[in-house]
Amino acid sequence: MKISVNWLKEYIPVDHTVEEMANKISLTGIESGPVKLGEELTNLVVGHITSIKSHPDSDHLKVCQVDVGESEDIQIVCGAPNVAVDQYVIVALHGAHLPNGVRIKRGKLRGQESNGMICGLDEVGVPAKYMPEEFENGIYVFDQPQKPGVEVYDLLGLKEQMIDIDITPNRADTLGMHGAAWEIGATYNEKPTFKKPELDDSKVKDLTDIDVTVDAKDLVPDYLVRELKDIKVTKSPLWMQRRLWNQNIRPVNSVVDATNYVMIEYGQPVQAYDLDKLNQSLTVKLANAGDKLNLADDVEKTLTANDLVVTSGDKILGLAGIINGPEATVDENTKNVVLEAGVFDGASVRKTAQRHDLRDDASNRFEKGVDNGIVEEALTRATQLVDQISPAQEISQTIVGNFTKAEPTVIKGSIDHINHLMGLDLSADEIVGIFDRLGFTSELNGDAVTVTIPTRRWDMGIEADLVEEVNRIYGYENLPNTLPAGMETRGGYSAKRELSNKLRDILLGEGMDEVINFSLLSKQEVADFNVNQTEYTKLLHPMTEDHEYLRNSLIPGLVRNVAYNQARKNNDLSIFEQARVFARPTGQDRPNEIPYISGAISGNVVEDSWNTEPKQVDFYYVKGIVEELLSFTNADADFTFVATDEYTNMHPGQTAKILANDQVVGFIGKLHPDYQKKHSITDTFVFELNINALFGLNTKSVKAQSAPKYPAITRDLAILVNKDIQNSQIINDIFVNGGKYLQDVNIFDVYEGKNIKQDHKSLGYHLVFLNPNDTLTDEEVEKAFSLVKDSLVQKFNVEIR
Repeated sequence: MKISVNWLKEYIPVDHTVEEMANKISLTGIESGPVKLGEELTNLVVGHITSIKSHPDSDHLKVCQVDVGESEDIQIVCGAPNVAVDQYVIVALHGAHLPNGVRIKRGKLRGQESNGMICGLDEVGVPAKYMPEEFENGIYVFDQPQKPGVEVYDLLGLKEQMIDIDITPNRADTLGMHGAAWEIGATYNEKPTFKKPELDDSKVKDLTDIDVTVDAKDLVPDYLVRELKDIKVTKSPLWMQRRLWNQNIRPVNSVVDATNYVMIEYGQPVQAYDLDKLNQSLTVKLANAGDKLNLADDVEKTLTANDLVVTSGDKILGLAGIINGPEATVDENTKNVVLEAGVFDGASVRKTAQRHDLRDDASNRFEKGVDNGIVEEALTRATQLVDQISPAQEISQTIVGNFTKAEPTVIKGSIDHINHLMGLDLSADEIVGIFDRLGFTSELNGDAVTVTIPTRRWDMGIEADLVEEVNRIYGYENLPNTLPAGMETRGGYSAKRELSNKLRDILLGEGMDEVINFSLLSKQEVADFNVNQTEYTKLLHPMTEDHEYLRNSLIPGLVRNVAYNQARKNNDLSIFEQARVFARPTGQDRPNEIPYISGAISGNVVEDSWNTEPKQVDFYYVKGIVEELLSFTNADADFTFVATDEYTNMHPGQTAKILANDQVVGFIGKLHPDYQKKHSITDTFVFELNINALFGLNTKSVKAQSAPKYPAITRDLAILVNKDIQNSQIINDIFVNGGKYLQDVNIFDVYEGKNIKQDHKSLGYHLVFLNPNDTLTDEEVEKAFSLVKDSLVQKFNVEIR
């Protein structure tokens, strides 16, 4: 909501800069910022076109003589289609500065001298979509004669100073100038004054041209209308138009503009209908499923049984509190008008607006809540404005569809308790004075205080709200800066967070890039990687189908990142994400939030260079990164990689579960070729680790050891084994039988092909033996080496080569 300072001055005295006011309001808890329109504008004045002749060398240009308040008229060449003699227009003189760095200079257009420019509103800072439609493709023309040479800034609100307040959902009372005046006035200890709208009593009659009915009374506590007969719809006055376009609202006509003006003034949306286009009735009810609502530009919406609509006879006029169709629009031919003001259920309006993607200024106010205590006054004000601009012959009394009496909220509190919670020692008079500044009525009875809250502050209901208001207006910056006695606050991360940070730093050190993705996925994406077999968690009101479900894996988000980059020719990727996934066991309402760390690598891991050949990522490269990660967990566990084909979208021959002491802590592998094709990505390897599971492992003690004094002895072992036997099985068996001096085992050769038995493979291992306390003998090593070979022959039927 943008608060015009000039408008605000009608309610409270204002002599502060917008910067100071915005800062002061922000300190009360409502984030605000200064807005200064048209700071760059210079040399813009009113011009009066005294004569026009055609340009000798152009079919569309006109040579205009313009009175700009100087001793002689100046000549300006203009190509606007609506330029005409005797118009009062905006003229940018020589040297004028316009938005976006445009500067006007004297010059010649096709040989004709031009000493300035006749401007449209969009050329001086009013966006085209907010200016009156008649001037959208031409220059702006004042409705009334203006004095030539007078600066146009105040006439058109081009240099308006405003405060842009970013309200919290509970402070919708500031979505109107009246509510904002109360808030800003309380900040500066100034109580605003407002004029009650009054109608010409001689025009008010008992008219019964329309029957008003509210069927859905639980959703529409208030619904009031008034008729205005025999009016002439015209343009609204310039003062009203400029206030509307500065609020990003396009002026339309005297009736529609009056309703929009009241919405900004009171925060209460008001709707207008052409009475003669109605079937002598207005009904507010729930739609039937499948009903159609036709909007402007041939847009049609299919309604549901939860949509609240306004109808006349069998015609659906619009969605209540959101938008109307063209069925009963007020235009230049309208003679009789119906004005509507009501209160519509916020949740119903919000869901309907989201369902049909039709959120606007009115629905925003109803969603957050409107003051049901000023509905009739706002309707009277709109009626007054219409009658002032387009005088009516007759005005109806208020016609009631439904009415709920607005009752103020009464809150009881204690002066001592308020001071105690704030840590202050304010007097009762000071606290009551703050309530008075806010427009609250207070009664003191000793220490007890009873505060009556006006209906505009429907966000208040308990004593804690009173404490908050005193805090805000007294000033959060004035509260004492102390800690409770006997308490000490220490900073630092939890042990689990320390582990997460360590894993993150390792991957960054490996040269991987961190990404952050949305926590919401489509249904297909959560099904693609539901490796933990959890229940899906769907949002009640998702914004789009692509963001309906809470993620159960980080892999789909990483796949999106890979696809996005590869579509832009960025093929060499090494990315990871550390975040929570949401696993919901069957029968549990809310999901568990589990921290995971996942990565995806595609393309080359070694670039083509003068001394290196390019190398593509493979399973073992990614496995090396994961092993590096696991080594830094300092877990007292044996990590093993077990081949698996149970993950649907992973390659069945290049995927492994990661186990720690037989507990699954993650997986690693290549994405399935069909899945990669579906997502238009090249070969990509991924991994995912459960940080909770890693944190739950016992840690091992690490002791420093001096370098060995005695030499190691090595032996190489080549075996022929069935290809179904895994390398990990062989290495584990070697360690079991290699004795206490076996230090390390590495595989250095794998061969399958010619001169090898069918369904067999040749494996070569390098064994290292070391006694840190004495010199090993060949006999000791050979004894252990023989046990290793014998065990392999017996258990795996290997052939020693």
